[in-house]
Amino acid sequence: MLNQFENRISGDSPFKTEFEPYLNAHPGRGSLKVQVSAAGQSFPVKNVFVEVAVRDGGTRYSLYHDVTDASGIVNAIVLPACSGSDNNRPETAGKDDAVYLISVFHPAFEEVTDFPVTVQDKTETILPVVLQPLGGGEEG
Repeated sequence: MLNQFENRISGDSPFKTEFEPYLNAHPGRGSLKVQVSAAGQSFPVKNVFVEVAVRDGGTRYSLYHDVTDASGIVNAIVLPACSGSDNNRPETAGKDDAVYLISVFHPAFEEVTDFPVTVQDKTETILPVVLQPLGGGEEG
């Protein structure tokens, strides 16, 4: 019986065929939720541009981009991951983890560029991002 997460991530891959070697090396699927806020996580920030990229074979590939909603969230970004069975054995645990680079941009805040986050098979990773205002001023 499929659980709710497996139902949500099943289906065809949205990635281009030239990315097939990476997909073959990462047959699992995990999801990423990015929560963007300011003022010490007190206020969500909407309309923040969120980009997800990966570095593979020395090349940086941009895989996904969206803007945050009124709650400061970009939700349910489904990404390739190592299959769960690959990470369950001590000799292979963490060997080929799928590490993605998250960048966030908003004109009123300092950029966050290529922040690494690991995505695991059949797991939702939640990445909180707290933005700092431009100009070094104090939030408040």
